[in-house]
Amino acid sequence: MAGKLTRRAVVAMAFIAASALAATASAASHKVTIQGFAFSPASISVAAGDSVTWTNQDGAPHLVDGGAAFRSAALAKGQSFTFTFAKAGSFAYRCGIHPSMSGTVVVK
Repeated sequence: MAGKLTRRAVVAMAFIAASALAATASAASHKVTIQGFAFSPASISVAAGDSVTWTNQDGAPHLVDGGAAFRSAALAKGQSFTFTFAKAGSFAYRCGIHPSMSGTVVVK
């Protein structure tokens, strides 16, 4: 009987591991470039579980500010910030240093 339980436990663990790998494999990464005092693309659509990486290509520092949802530290040229969007919604953000810069992440 103990052998059967062990086999069942191994099968259950394998199923859980495969499910976790499948969930990880389906998540995608998206990129937003900060250049010319603008976010490009300014609006991006992603799936829940996907991550977005903002990379500053300007000589000036920028700060990705999504309010209570997400916020980076100040990013110098060449630095990046990544955030994973777990739930659906529309997330407006701006540069915390240059408020005229803005963008939106739409999570489906």
